[in-house]
Amino acid sequence: MTEIHSRKSMNSENPTFGVDISARVFKKFLACLFLLGLIVRVGFMVEHAQSPSYGVLTLDQKYYDTVARMFLAGEDLHQLHGFRPLLYPMFLAATYKLGGSRGVDLAVAAQHLLGVWTGVLVALLGARLFRHRLGGLAGGVLYMLAPVPLCFEGELLIESSYVFLICVGLLLLLRAARVAGWKGGLLWLLGGGVTMLTAQARPNILVFMAVYPLFAAWRWWRWRQGAALWPLLGLIGALLMGIPWGFVNKLQSDRFQLIPSGGGVNLYLGNKRAADGMMPEQERRVTYGERYEDSGEVWAREEYESAMRAQGRQPGTDSMAVSQYWTRRAIGEIKADPAAWLRLAAKKCWLMFWNAEVPNNKAFAFLQTEYLWLRLLPARWVVLLMLAPAGIWAAAKRGNRDALFIFLVFASLYSAANVAFFICDRYRYPIWPVMAAIGGGGLLAFVETIRRRRWRAASGLAAGMALMASLSLPNWYGAQLPSYALDYRLRSIAWYEKGRFPEALSDIDRSVALDPDDTGALHHRGNVLLALNRFEDAREDYERTLKIFPEDGGVWNNYGIALEGLGRTNEALQAFRRATQCHPPSQNAFLGMAFEMIRSGRLDEAAGALDQLDKQERKPDAVVLALRSVLARRSGHAAEAGDMERQARALDPAAAAWAIERATRD
Repeated sequence: MTEIHSRKSMNSENPTFGVDISARVFKKFLACLFLLGLIVRVGFMVEHAQSPSYGVLTLDQKYYDTVARMFLAGEDLHQLHGFRPLLYPMFLAATYKLGGSRGVDLAVAAQHLLGVWTGVLVALLGARLFRHRLGGLAGGVLYMLAPVPLCFEGELLIESSYVFLICVGLLLLLRAARVAGWKGGLLWLLGGGVTMLTAQARPNILVFMAVYPLFAAWRWWRWRQGAALWPLLGLIGALLMGIPWGFVNKLQSDRFQLIPSGGGVNLYLGNKRAADGMMPEQERRVTYGERYEDSGEVWAREEYESAMRAQGRQPGTDSMAVSQYWTRRAIGEIKADPAAWLRLAAKKCWLMFWNAEVPNNKAFAFLQTEYLWLRLLPARWVVLLMLAPAGIWAAAKRGNRDALFIFLVFASLYSAANVAFFICDRYRYPIWPVMAAIGGGGLLAFVETIRRRRWRAASGLAAGMALMASLSLPNWYGAQLPSYALDYRLRSIAWYEKGRFPEALSDIDRSVALDPDDTGALHHRGNVLLALNRFEDAREDYERTLKIFPEDGGVWNNYGIALEGLGRTNEALQAFRRATQCHPPSQNAFLGMAFEMIRSGRLDEAAGALDQLDKQERKPDAVVLALRSVLARRSGHAAEAGDMERQARALDPAAAAWAIERATRD
């Protein structure tokens, strides 16, 4: 291939970075870097596997797991309403298929391996940026020793695969910027395609599409030649990649859709007058059925549908209609108080620099109390920020300015996109690789200025470091991070799922003490007390929950179970009925009604409750079949009862046995 610009050999003396290493030695060091990443991640995996939270999926993890299992079961994805892209659930479905019963373990291991490869890519990116292999390796080491990427790799979340794809795309663009002619054009096409593929994991990366016209304009300003416009082919490559994905996305939407997105909802939550720039909160709590759904999406959809009906209009059925509605609401909030919004935007700009990791679900600071690896690894956000000015200075002076342009466009546009919504650790994480790559060269440049006794340059770089530290370390806006109430609740759920009920109670007690009005915590505390057969205490917690949020069918169902345990069968039956009248109704409550009615001899009413349950479009269920077998046997249809019992036991022997025992006990 023809290089656009010739360059000096990397293993020569560089006054900014010092002596470099040869390509052969660089490959050996890349292998060592890979080994370092493996050691760090294996050590963390061993520690993580001892945690109660390992393998217990909550919140967004549960959503992605649900979609992946829907893929494997061939279920109708239109139930998802097209709010989120499908690339990551497809990745999970593939690992589940390969891993079988250990599918979650395989997915976590694969994500850690992607994290190791991302560190290697960071080293390659840094080497191209500075035209100095040791500078690239330093950036790779910074990334391998960063605790935030490591933390997210251990969760079933988009971030690890998403960031890996971002780095692949950046490496392609750096290569394309060096190659002329049709081969360079192909690389620009491929780069645009990878950008669009990455957007199928998270649409936020679409802001980076601006790099193609910006880079073309920059080159045109410098060259005034037609070859400067080759980067525009990236837009065509993105379109070519988006078209087939439009048909894939149609699996969960009623129309051809290049990118599923509910971004307008986040725009509203991040810019409404009550927003703090950090944790987005919906105005009211919502509930959903037995299949997990993101509460923010359910709330946004319900509010949109109510608003449309209030205007006498038919609500749209796809996510784009919902997103556009909330975008208009966000603009209205900004217009209502522009001065307050400007103050909020300024705070969000500062939050991009703040060294604290703002939690989106689990708090990183809480996880640091659980995992030694997360406490020990030294490459924190403030370290990358402090090294960034030196890295930018060194790249501009002795490095690849095309690469620096692409890196700065990515970091600035992605940061601006975060500010447009809200700041959290998950949104900031995709910038870590670029910051590490820049910081690695900055570290070497700073050390070299001191070694050569270039005190003026060293003083300037030190001043830049001090400035970034002064922006990052103090809490200039008095930002209040949330308490650990949610973290204790999530850990309690993990203990509960693993049958460790005393530990679950200890953690949920801490959660409730920190946030006494959290209905989710009160509900879960009732569930833990129920598992400990403390029926009276569970009843009290369910009643407290229902006083705050009386329309949760799941709470009414569990309240009925607690009343049943206390022998208050009539009240239990009333609670189950109330659970079936909520929106959405509790499907388990129909079963609770059927159990009570069978035991009291009201067989026709029990059959009616099961018929109502069938209308909820449940798939063949072992418990339902077992109950129908009991009804058939008590009605004198022994052959039919035996057939249904065999079907139930074939589906789930333990569930069928439990249902028959519960329905027939005195």
